[in-house]
Amino acid sequence: MTAFALLATFLTVNAQVFVGGSLGLNLGGGKNSSYNSEGSGYGFGFNISPQVGYYLNNDLAIGVRVSLDNNWSNNKATYPDEPTNDRVSKSFRNYWGIHFFGRYKLIELGIENLSLLAEGLIGVQGSSNKQTENEITTKYPGTTVYNINARPVLSYKLSDRLDVLAYCDFLTIGYNYQTQKGSLFDQKSKYHSFNLGFNSFSDLSIGFLYKF
Repeated sequence: MTAFALLATFLTVNAQVFVGGSLGLNLGGGKNSSYNSEGSGYGFGFNISPQVGYYLNNDLAIGVRVSLDNNWSNNKATYPDEPTNDRVSKSFRNYWGIHFFGRYKLIELGIENLSLLAEGLIGVQGSSNKQTENEITTKYPGTTVYNINARPVLSYKLSDRLDVLAYCDFLTIGYNYQTQKGSLFDQKSKYHSFNLGFNSFSDLSIGFLYKF
């Protein structure tokens, strides 16, 4: 956050500064039943990812992005024949990250104002998770991941100052070093990650960029 604030302060005195980001909300719920139980639940989550950067020239930009993603859920299961097995569970998941990025315009895609960009990122992200079931709370090991990634980004120019960006995370190539720590153990692992296959539309996120 300190690095983000310092960079934002520095860039605001330049004519080629830009700010942007993305914001998402999700809310869901429902009921289910089986031969011996009835269940219901709901969930809520949000994510926010502001960014600030600077254009070195018409095709090359650098900057920093901070991300935060929180999710809550509440579920209840009842067993009419065995009421002692009734369960009420709540969970909370928190994800955070800070990444420095460089973004380069590769080509125009033949559609007016639509371009393909290549984005490289280096940074750190982490997560924590806890769950409460029948008033017993369990905290799961926290995870920290240091990564270097590259991904394509689609950019559509709405005006001279405003762009819409589509981040194609399902085509990310990268290296990750992960550490995981818990109260009862300290386990560290590192691994390579490589992805060049379509997974789901959840790996496609939309944001905006405003140039000053």
